[in-house]
Amino acid sequence: MKAGPKLPGEERELEAELREVYSLSKALKECPDVFSRLDSVFSSLKDPFHAISLLKEEKALTAPEIFVLAHFAFSAGRVRSIMAESEVKWPARTVVPSLEEVEKLLLPGFAGQPVFYIADSYSRELARLRAERKAKEKLLRDEMAKEAAEVERLLGRRPGLHEEIAIKKTNAEAVEKARLMPELGEVRKTLTHVHFRLKATREALRLEREISRLRQRETHLEGEVLASLSSDLRKWECDLERAAWAVGELDYLMRKAELAARWNAKEPAIRRGLSPLVLEGAFHPGVREEVEGRGGTYQPISIVLDSPVAVVTGPNMGGKTVSLATVGLCVALAQWGILPPCDRMEFSLYDYVYFQPEAPGKPGLSSFAAEVVALKELLVRTGDRGLILLDEVGRGTNPSQGLALYAAVLDYLRRKAGDRSHVMASTHYHGLASALDVPHWQVAGLTPSGELEESEAGNGKDLDWLYRHMDYRLVRVGPDTPVPQDALMVAKVLGLDREIIRRAEEFVGKTGPGDFGGMSRVEA
Repeated sequence: MKAGPKLPGEERELEAELREVYSLSKALKECPDVFSRLDSVFSSLKDPFHAISLLKEEKALTAPEIFVLAHFAFSAGRVRSIMAESEVKWPARTVVPSLEEVEKLLLPGFAGQPVFYIADSYSRELARLRAERKAKEKLLRDEMAKEAAEVERLLGRRPGLHEEIAIKKTNAEAVEKARLMPELGEVRKTLTHVHFRLKATREALRLEREISRLRQRETHLEGEVLASLSSDLRKWECDLERAAWAVGELDYLMRKAELAARWNAKEPAIRRGLSPLVLEGAFHPGVREEVEGRGGTYQPISIVLDSPVAVVTGPNMGGKTVSLATVGLCVALAQWGILPPCDRMEFSLYDYVYFQPEAPGKPGLSSFAAEVVALKELLVRTGDRGLILLDEVGRGTNPSQGLALYAAVLDYLRRKAGDRSHVMASTHYHGLASALDVPHWQVAGLTPSGELEESEAGNGKDLDWLYRHMDYRLVRVGPDTPVPQDALMVAKVLGLDREIIRRAEEFVGKTGPGDFGGMSRVEA
């Protein structure tokens, strides 16, 4: 970007952001493996902000919440290593502070993927209780194993500690024997079986009570450990938050850089005040993807909005709406710090981008009424800097009054906001640009070589024919240049009945293009 006059604060901030994205997009092309390694870290990253907010509130974290911070500290360390090993010049706000001390605290002596648990090393008393519990659990298993061995001796089957033994009702002798055994207790019956389970001995019951008491004490001590860890973590609360924001910024900038690399986007130039909006080789990514997906060739557009109002005309299905959307998208993306999909762009900042395509229907309102309501919402913002994109205003009413209303709206915007805003307005109306004496851009339209054979119309490939022969480029023309009269051609391409097409051509021949009002009757 060439050096220019010093920009005010918001422009400078945006310019710096766009420059960083452009720099990272170039680095992505040169060092794709670095970005791929970072992506592998981000793919498993867990959001630490909730746990950090609990630290700020001086609350004790749960084990899962501490695991999130442990995993984040580990991941932040991997990000730091990858960034340090690369030759990429990373933006300062993406440099992640060290969380090595947090790792040592939460992941003592671990290897491999981080798995947090309340280790014995956190509390001697906890370690002692766990050892005692495990010893008593072994005694319980041994005690119950004696009973299981006796059951096996008498019934030939050895039950597990919590396993049921199912004996068929038809084997009455075995059922009776099981009922008489002090080691077994009957638990339930089904239509075909009687179910038994080992009964705990007096010693086993005593051990179970001891184990339950130890578990309760163990849970209490684990809570104390979590509270202590939470208290210790507050020392690194600021570092954790800074690291979380840095990783988030890096991830966000990388996503922007990926888009820029995919679109081969260039860094736009930001100008002060209301300067011309210049776009060269601009495209709409979604539309381009759809066009190329069906084997077509996408045609970018170029346009210069160097006056308060500019009018765009063109044939049906000539891409006027897509052109408006493309201009709005490029500006909106640039103002969000995303490199726009175009070869070159110059613009000044807007407070808002207003895009009014075909007005959606609202309960109780016609399409025209809904359009008027939407316009009222726009007109209250004439004091702000705006990019205003209007698509076929007045299409839903009487043509002459629709044209008059459209012209009046554009004239109002020119007078009230002309020193702050750009208006780009598409229309089918002839004479709108000349009535206002404003720049007139026109879709090039169907190419002269595009002659439709009768056998081609409505044969299932009609849209392919239209796409092949429509030139979607915007061309600056004189204010009074006629609007293209391609509606009948489009209707023919789409397979409308040939008799209707021929009859319509006769009407046009009698009245002249765009002048159907003088025809008082339809001749037989």
